[in-house]
Parts: sequence; C-alpha cells; structure tokens
Amino acid sequence: MQENREEMIPRGEVEEGKISISKEVITSIAGLAAAEVEGLAPPKGGEFPKGEGVKRFVETEVGEGEVKVNIKVAVKYGYPVKDVAQKLQEKVKTEVERMTGLRVSSVNVEVTRLIFPEEEEKTTEEV
Repeated sequence: MQENREEMIPRGEVEEGKISISKEVITSIAGLAAAEVEGLAPPKGGEFPKGEGVKRFVETEVGEGEVKVNIKVAVKYGYPVKDVAQKLQEKVKTEVERMTGLRVSSVNVEVTRLIFPEEEEKTTEEV
C-alpha cells in the first residue's frame, strides 16, 4: 500500500515526522483543478465528478518527490483546443504543487472529443 503514497518534508523545516500524501488525494486535486478550466468537460460530457469518480479520467504517477499527471477531457465546441489544453496543464501543475509541495514533472492531456452545444443542453435538461 505504501507505493500509493509519497513521503515529503517541506523545505526549510525540521523533520518532526513523516508526511504522506496519497495518490488518491493528488488525483482529486488534479480533477478539481480541471473542473475550474473554462471550456472543458469530462470525456463523456456532463459535469466533472468529485471524489472517486475522478479516477475515470485522471491518472497520477507518484515518484521520488514528483508527480506525473495524465488526464482525459473533452473540449466544448468553439473553444480553441490547444489553448484550453495548455490552460489545463498550467492549472493542474499549479494546484498540485501548491497543495502538496511536490513537483509536477508533466501534465499530459488527451482531448478525446468535442462537446457540441446541443449535447450540453441535453445534459442540462437531464439534471
């Protein structure tokens, strides 16, 4: 079970014990960051899930004091795909590093589809 945790000691502080951050926490942070980027949706549309549902589209790999994030998303039609994907990379990197103190080595984004306005309307009506 230890392989899912990364131990870290904040810089400049005296070691008083160990701090472990689970892989699931890092995955959740990345998923919540994705939900804040305008023009994105989960790969199948709708709203971004919270908690365990995030694992369907976010995968994290934790290594020696660093994190690699792989994320699958859809982009809403009309938004520049490259720009939205770059904003997602920046947001995930910033939030994971800010909240965990771990360095993010890469954020790999796979845009799996476009979400068209009529699809968004159906999702909204169903809720």
